[in-house]
Amino acid sequence: MNRLRTLGRYWTRTWDLQYVTQTHTSFLTYPALVGASSTYRLPRWLSTSTEPANIEAVTKPKRKEWSSDRISNAQRGDGTSPRFYRRVEICESEDAKGYEILLDGRLLKTPGQKILILPTKALALAISAEWEWQVGQVIRPYTMPLMTLAATSIDRVPVRSDTIISDMLRFFHTDTTCCRDEPGSTLAKKQAELWDPLVEFCSDVLGTKLVTSHEFLGAEQSQETMAALERTLRTLTCFELAALDSLASVGKSTVIALCALKGKIGIEETVQACRLEENLQIEEWGLVEGGHDIDNTDVRVRVGAPMVFLQLVRHSS
Repeated sequence: MNRLRTLGRYWTRTWDLQYVTQTHTSFLTYPALVGASSTYRLPRWLSTSTEPANIEAVTKPKRKEWSSDRISNAQRGDGTSPRFYRRVEICESEDAKGYEILLDGRLLKTPGQKILILPTKALALAISAEWEWQVGQVIRPYTMPLMTLAATSIDRVPVRSDTIISDMLRFFHTDTTCCRDEPGSTLAKKQAELWDPLVEFCSDVLGTKLVTSHEFLGAEQSQETMAALERTLRTLTCFELAALDSLASVGKSTVIALCALKGKIGIEETVQACRLEENLQIEEWGLVEGGHDIDNTDVRVRVGAPMVFLQLVRHSS
């Protein structure tokens, strides 16, 4: 019986992840993100209703606050938490340098007890939608990847930026796109076809040539390349660095992440670049149900969320 419950939670989470993939990518084209009305109409999750969701712009919020760590404090065994609010709104911050989210009139805080101040209206709307779309009386934190990235950008990146950059530099010598299979193999040909354009683009961005290798220990990049990469990483904002770090962790590749950051590749191309070897295995040996399909959905969410996040951060209201 316990095993059946575990499988049920597993498949429910997978089903939720599929909806996260579909709904978050729609933020990029939804008219509400470019509208100027005071009340923003966003579709409710899993609803065909055309009525506006409860996401409104207000000008004088109460200074009472809700902290998002209430989710973790009340988390159940299945990873969900009770919904503790009814209404979701957004407003400009007091210094007019960003946007805040209100739950029942209370300002939303990060798990680190900081006010969640977002750089663009588009990002505020998207994260508000994540809170609004929690169906019924349940909050599913794993369906809120934009909120997770925003909280990370505010709580962790400002104090850990040096560590994040240091780790990315340390693993750059073994970047996935620079470590190739033996020349002549089917995998090596596929790697060259899919990854060579990304390596060349990244070389142009850094102004120095990246080295690829089929050796077991990876490719030793030059000091000029490492210095150029560090300069590039240090020009990023906390929001951009959080998204880049999240993207790099998916495919174990800073090259793929940089290409996505600079707009060289879209979500689908990024997913294919990250899953090159897995997809080749599926072509040769077939898909393992309950394995490859779940991994594919998970990668799409982990790629789609930071890429949508990046575009919303840069969106001009």
